[in-house]
Amino acid sequence: MSADLRLSDHEKALYSRQMRLPGVGEAGQLRLREAKVLLLGAGGLGSPVGLYLAAAGVGLIGIADPDKVEVSNLHRQIIHGFDTLGLPKTVSAAESLGEINPGLKVALHPEGFTVENAAELVSRYDVVIDGTDNFATRFLAADACVLGRRPLVHGSVLRGTGQVGVFLPGAGCYRCLYPVIPDAASVPTCADAGVFGATCGVIGSWMASEAIAVVLGRRRQSRLCVVDVEAGSSRPLAILPDPACPCCGASATIRTLDKTAYAPVVCAPPSPVMSATPLEISVEEASRLLAGPNPPVLLDVREPDEYAVCRIEGSRLIPMNTVPTRLAEIPADAWVLVQCHHGGRSMRVTQFLRSKGFARVTNLQGGIDAWSLKVDPKVPRY
Repeated sequence: MSADLRLSDHEKALYSRQMRLPGVGEAGQLRLREAKVLLLGAGGLGSPVGLYLAAAGVGLIGIADPDKVEVSNLHRQIIHGFDTLGLPKTVSAAESLGEINPGLKVALHPEGFTVENAAELVSRYDVVIDGTDNFATRFLAADACVLGRRPLVHGSVLRGTGQVGVFLPGAGCYRCLYPVIPDAASVPTCADAGVFGATCGVIGSWMASEAIAVVLGRRRQSRLCVVDVEAGSSRPLAILPDPACPCCGASATIRTLDKTAYAPVVCAPPSPVMSATPLEISVEEASRLLAGPNPPVLLDVREPDEYAVCRIEGSRLIPMNTVPTRLAEIPADAWVLVQCHHGGRSMRVTQFLRSKGFARVTNLQGGIDAWSLKVDPKVPRY
């Protein structure tokens, strides 16, 4: 083994605790040192991702983000500080990462990730990590990774919940789960709904762990984990290739990155049915509707053991991880209320069903726990 394919004494000391892990060792640490990772977004998710990848010894991190550091960023975007207010996020992030690991190489892409540069950027890196906060860039990253045959690590947050996805070439992509770009107005942003900085830390750290696992060759299938930080729970979803997927399916229609296919953050106006259906309603409003002459369908997406503990009368149980294979059981022409324990899982299912063309789907805010507290105290809490 030549000298440049060995770790220095300094590197062995720096990564000694990590190298003791099964499957890492010097060979794994060298793989990390040789890895080139593209980070899309140096914000709430990109901050912990970048810091932990730098600390883990990834050799080259590219950062694509066109924004500048603002005061409202600092409660969750921990890679930045008051001393970097007004600086491009790429520059601010690079300074912080250099403090973590002076040997790290950082490539700055202050133009961001765009249709014009997506294919070229993806081709230059081994793994792409998407921590962006808008649908257009999220779907652009997903499609570019399929076309460029690069693994994608995805993350998103909303309030106290989040999701972490790993999409491997040929093993199921983001569009196998979400085939069409949803209307931006159908899902609230963190600016509208709020978010805990620590939630970004949980999801971002998880994303970094998945990226490291991909580099070390530990991932063999695509998957999505839905995380409810407030409830202290996570639910895995296995992602299988969809033969009808518009990007990776047998008759895929997405074969190039066409600028017209990736709308800005503001999408086309929703249909009258969709706009008349709220994304989320309170348990009090749900109780009134369920007691009315034409009650909506109440879909419970918890697990069977949870359903055995307590349930809302008249609800139908379809656990979240089985929803993609049981769409035929969900009426497309009825108003569907989706309910879980606290509202995190049900919000994800609500978004998924809307992306699949179910226009009249609404999340039950607070889930069955809020129902017990505000509507029916006879329903047990857990």
